[in-house]
Amino acid sequence: MHSLQSAAELVDSPGRLAAIACIVLVFAAVQSVFGVGLLVFGTPTLLLMGLPFPVVLGCMLPCSIVVSTAQVATSGGVTLEPIRRTFLRLTAPAVVAGTLVALALGTKIDLRLLVGVMLLLTAALRVSEGIRTRISAVVTRRLGSFALALGVLHGLTNLGGGVLTVIVASAYRDKADVRRHIAFCYGLMAILQLAVVELTTPPGIPLYLYVALPAVALASYWLVGRLLFRMAGQSVYQGLLTLMIGGFGAVLIATA
Repeated sequence: MHSLQSAAELVDSPGRLAAIACIVLVFAAVQSVFGVGLLVFGTPTLLLMGLPFPVVLGCMLPCSIVVSTAQVATSGGVTLEPIRRTFLRLTAPAVVAGTLVALALGTKIDLRLLVGVMLLLTAALRVSEGIRTRISAVVTRRLGSFALALGVLHGLTNLGGGVLTVIVASAYRDKADVRRHIAFCYGLMAILQLAVVELTTPPGIPLYLYVALPAVALASYWLVGRLLFRMAGQSVYQGLLTLMIGGFGAVLIATA
């Protein structure tokens, strides 16, 4: 575990702060469009920069929470539709348990290769409309199992965003429905993880970063992400979603 001083030293240099802010700016825009991005791409990026897992969570989770909250607030608010009740019942406790295990071990569990191959395969299969329909049928039938596995994976690795995208995109086709349900679950998972981190392994990053980095993320959402989301048509959005799933899988494999 890093002390307050050592954690501050890791993130408080001007060059590193600028790099982290740029990472937040870019991936907040991605999350603004698809509902995921800051944790999916930000976590491996900051880990490759040499930051410890609790410090990475301390930087990325508040940013993810503010973007997800803005998305939920502007797309119907908090409603308990069936898929959301499943997330609350199965995904939420699994995220807490997985995060506790990962923090106890002092690092994330390295499942990048396994998850990367699975996401690349899913992206390849989504290219075919017929296969995409069959994937949707399987996910719908086994939603509870997928929701539980998602929580465990995300708690252990912080990399559940790609799997969450596959689950929700299998249940919905309209881009607004896809993003609002992803945002609900992604925000829920981030809130739970941040609570676990702060209660058990406080990252000790400078207090101003808990304000400054989320402010950068929110600015990216309002100024860039919303415009990009409105510009994307339904078919284009589904194609970009497939590319994002495959791109995330490729990144995980390349960094495994």
